Amino acid sequence: MAEPDPGGVEPGESWPQNVLFYTWPCGNKRHRKARAQRIMLNARRGGGEWSCRECGDPVPFTRRADAAFCREGCRKRAARARRAATGAQRPFET
Repeated sequence: MAEPDPGGVEPGESWPQNVLFYTWPCGNKRHRKARAQRIMLNARRGGGEWSCRECGDPVPFTRRADAAFCREGCRKRAARARRAATGAQRPFET
């Protein structure tokens, strides 16, 4: 899946109260506005910073707005920990 436009959304001066999103004079602007609103919601929920659930580092603005982890390694580490905690096996293991 393609990443979002890296220059489309960035933190504002009073982060996390505002997020700047850039638009163009014509066309549909809803997707950037919705992404900016989702990023602000994530930041407010995380105590003022949009942070990774695994390592606690800030999530880069180049990630999707619904991203919970800062990179693939953190996402995989969390999945392995969940599998180990439940004792579940991978589908292809017997």
